[in-house]
Formats: sequence, C-alpha cells, structure tokens
Amino acid sequence: MSMPKRACAKLLVAAIVALLVGSGASAEAAGRHSAADEQWLKTSIEGDRFEIAGGAIAQQKGNSPTVRALGARLIADHTKSLKDATKVARKLGVSVPGSPTPSEQWELQIVSTLSGPQFDHWYSALEVEDHKQDITESKDEVSEGSSSQVIKLAKEDLPMLKEHLKLSMQALSVSA
Repeated sequence: MSMPKRACAKLLVAAIVALLVGSGASAEAAGRHSAADEQWLKTSIEGDRFEIAGGAIAQQKGNSPTVRALGARLIADHTKSLKDATKVARKLGVSVPGSPTPSEQWELQIVSTLSGPQFDHWYSALEVEDHKQDITESKDEVSEGSSSQVIKLAKEDLPMLKEHLKLSMQALSVSA
C-alpha cells in the first residue's frame, strides 16, 4: 500500500519542521550561540578585566574615600562577574580574552597619570560613561540574545551595573 504523493509531501514537511524546531534547543545544548552572544561575552570579560584593573588604580591613587570605596567595590563585583562569564565562555567554546581592550588599556594608562582631585574626577567620569555603555549592551543582549546562558549572565549583570553607575555618579559629584 503506497501513500499518496500529497500525504508523503506533508509528512516530509512535518519532519523537516520538527527537525528545525528541535534543533534550537539541541543547538544550545551543543554549545552553539550567535555571533552577538559571543561578542557580548568577550566584551563583558574584557570589561570585567578593565574594571578590576581600574579599581586597583583607584584604591592606590584615589584621593577621596568615596573613590577608593568605588574601586574596591568594582574589584569585588567584577571579579565574580569575570569568573561567571569565563565559565560560560569556556562551556560554549568561546575564547576568553586575557586583558582589557587596547582602548580600555589606554584609558587606564591615561587616568593612572593623574593624581589627587584630578584623578578622582576623571576616574569617576570614566566609570559613569563606561557603566552607561555596559548597561545598554547588557539590555541589548537580554532582548536580542539567542543563548539562554549568555542572556542569563546579562540579566544577572544588570542590577550590579546599575548600582555601579549610581556609585560612580556619587563619586563624580563628590569630586566635582
């Protein structure tokens, strides 16, 4: 008994659709992710390294207790964020950057040449702008990402980044 051609075609289309729909979940289980997910992950790791290095400079060169406390908070929070992001990157097979971006390294080099109230002002201003950008990038990952693991990291980072923006703005107002 043979199937009519039309029924056979419908069965084939249904099988293809089932494979395509099922591949979304299995693709992530296999460690697949979008280029945007990978970019956010790498940017996040580079940013964590930037914040840890900048926080260390702030603890050494900060003129006010507010700026030194900001540096300590950034080191603590971004050390945890770095650990979490590195774990997900390795799980997904994404290369883990070992340092901040060249432009971030340049920013740290410039701010480290300053001292006293001038350091406090420019370091705090740098942190305000950096955290605004980080918040935007993390919100974009949450709304447009394809890997549930990377989206979860971005969601977890948002409250921390918002708190850092608030603390950076407070440090900037003290140093103005």
